Amino acid sequence: MQRKCIVEIALTVSVVVTAMGIGCGANASFFNPAFVNTNLGGQFPLTPGPGAAFILVRCVNETGDVAEFTVTVEREVFVIDEEGLRQFDDLGNPVTTSERETVRLTTFAAPPANELGVLFSCSPEPVNIIGLGENLLPSDAAVYVGGQGAGGAAGAGVSAADVNPLSRTAGNFGCGDTVIFRAFTPGGLAGGSVSIQSLLLPGYEQPSIFAGPDTFTNLSEFLESQVREDG
Repeated sequence: MQRKCIVEIALTVSVVVTAMGIGCGANASFFNPAFVNTNLGGQFPLTPGPGAAFILVRCVNETGDVAEFTVTVEREVFVIDEEGLRQFDDLGNPVTTSERETVRLTTFAAPPANELGVLFSCSPEPVNIIGLGENLLPSDAAVYVGGQGAGGAAGAGVSAADVNPLSRTAGNFGCGDTVIFRAFTPGGLAGGSVSIQSLLLPGYEQPSIFAGPDTFTNLSEFLESQVREDG
């Protein structure tokens, strides 16, 4: 089952699907901007919204260089045997294990290529943790800055120490939200020291009607049609 979709995020905040595919620290911050843009007078969703079966993780590169984000999510999944059946312990409880999924998103200096996102499914197992770094540790490289992009030199690694992983059970995010990771140079000059922030757009604040395309609803309908065709 596909759990993620890579999406490009234009500066006009319209979303274009291009491929299918613990608590907050002191330095993490959250913001709730308006959900309206002025592109052709339209209005587009910035979050999957209430009731959606996705979480959007959006990476914003304001470093002035190529930046590769290492996004990792963790789920608690059921242990399945060779016959596809769930395993249970001696007390009849289902056996689960933590499963991590890592996606590397390469962003570039000039907009709109400086923003990229990945859409993770909340079903059948919800996403419990979202963070930067392959192992979700403060010592992990969260972002590689100044490389040559995908397939090239990785660039200098910036640690994940400034941004703790976000936890669903702690209330840091929920299904239908957008989590944003922003890499930037405090002085605004390329080549300077890089800082990282985590930000949140709550799905419950999403408007219900859009003048432009409702990308996430269209994607849900597309995935449902694929399931019907496969069945």
